[in-house]
Amino acid sequence: MIGGFLQGLTIGLLAGIPLGPASASIVDTALRRSLPRALAMGFGAALVDFAYCLGAATGFGALLQDRPGIASALRIVGGGVLVALGILMMVRRPPDPMRVPIHRPVRASSLLAAAGTGIVISGLNPALMATWLVLAGTVLAGLSVTEALVVSLGVFLGTLAWFVAIALAAHRGRASLGARAVWITRVAGGLLVAYGLFLLVEPVLSRLLEP
Repeated sequence: MIGGFLQGLTIGLLAGIPLGPASASIVDTALRRSLPRALAMGFGAALVDFAYCLGAATGFGALLQDRPGIASALRIVGGGVLVALGILMMVRRPPDPMRVPIHRPVRASSLLAAAGTGIVISGLNPALMATWLVLAGTVLAGLSVTEALVVSLGVFLGTLAWFVAIALAAHRGRASLGARAVWITRVAGGLLVAYGLFLLVEPVLSRLLEP
């Protein structure tokens, strides 16, 4: 069991490192809003990794592979959401470190909303689902339900650790970066727009390039 937990922890850490929609949104929230909201968003996003890992390890991934229409629909919806989110991150006013509240309490409703945002952003990321479908046939193959739960818990904690780390880094760095912090969110937003457009256009290009 310990070996499975450590395996999941490692997978979660490695899966979180590439810049994705959730990571970009967490950094943006830590820079513009508050650290608690960014942490809540990371918690929600990590829950999605937990659910995808558990589903992939227990056979839900095979069900999705047999129904490509579901993946296509998620691709279209996810691409549109990422484009809209990226544009919003690019055009919003840069954060003012002198006016962003640091110690003001955050309402529970705001934290729940941030966690929900993290769930939606990660849940609509088709690349994340594809990653877990691949892992379902490799490192997650042949696990019992108990083993799958242990590995998924490790994945959750590993992914959450990465999200906490980037939220803390953005929160601590916003005062020293000042107005230059806007370029972090603009670059991240631009990457999200590019990725979202790719998700929307790639199926069409694939059909046009078919021999």
